[in-house]
Amino acid sequence: MRSFAMNDAARAIVRAGWVASIAASLVSFIVAAVIAPVPADAASISGTVTGPDGAPLRAAFVQARHGKLKMTVSVLTDKAGRYVVENLPAGDYRLSVRALGTRSEPKSGITLAADGTAAYDFALQSAPVRWSDLTILQGLQLLPEARGKQTLFDNCLSCHGFQSKMAAVTTDEDGWRTRVEFMREAMRSSLADRAGFSDAQADEVVSYLTHVFGEASVLPKSPTELAAYADTTAKIADGVLLNADSLDVSAVKSGLTVGVGSVMS
Repeated sequence: MRSFAMNDAARAIVRAGWVASIAASLVSFIVAAVIAPVPADAASISGTVTGPDGAPLRAAFVQARHGKLKMTVSVLTDKAGRYVVENLPAGDYRLSVRALGTRSEPKSGITLAADGTAAYDFALQSAPVRWSDLTILQGLQLLPEARGKQTLFDNCLSCHGFQSKMAAVTTDEDGWRTRVEFMREAMRSSLADRAGFSDAQADEVVSYLTHVFGEASVLPKSPTELAAYADTTAKIADGVLLNADSLDVSAVKSGLTVGVGSVMS
């Protein structure tokens, strides 16, 4: 398989990748970011997460969303499936779990007082892994080599991923051309800073998107059907599943709070 390790596409992954997709580097991101003050009276939510087999699920992302503050705090479950989301301001929360190959209903309407606590468990069910569930790095590794792939990754994924805007859409060549031309116009100034985006490049991207996400897509229904899929899944080290006493920080960026909060040892 062709290597993209040091080109513009790899740099695009770093710029656009969702933090959950690079969990092994999550700690360094948080330590380097701005440390948010901890409220004097802080609330918490705790519980356990089990997988489809009923066993504790390690390294699942549990996310508590404060609707009014537009703030999301994420934590990882430990090897016993336990999680604790700490240092939360009072308010109404929505609690959800993210883990590839699973699904669960989020829990809404959770109201926490300033020093309140709540406990919620999740029993996840099996779900197919979709192409829109992959990280950008996995897409780079698993999407087939064809005309336009390099152009797509070099020019488009520095601003957005392929998951919701491409992999979650099925349309014909005309539909992809309309979308590419719209983005080409909307991002004209940004593309100009990178030596522009020619008609030939646009044709290449349209060709590739039609090839992989068109009505006659060459992709299997799920990326898990590919032999190489297992090699692309993140291996999260135990050191990322931090003890509550070793680190308790939140990183604040553009209104989004991402924390490796307290997971139990």
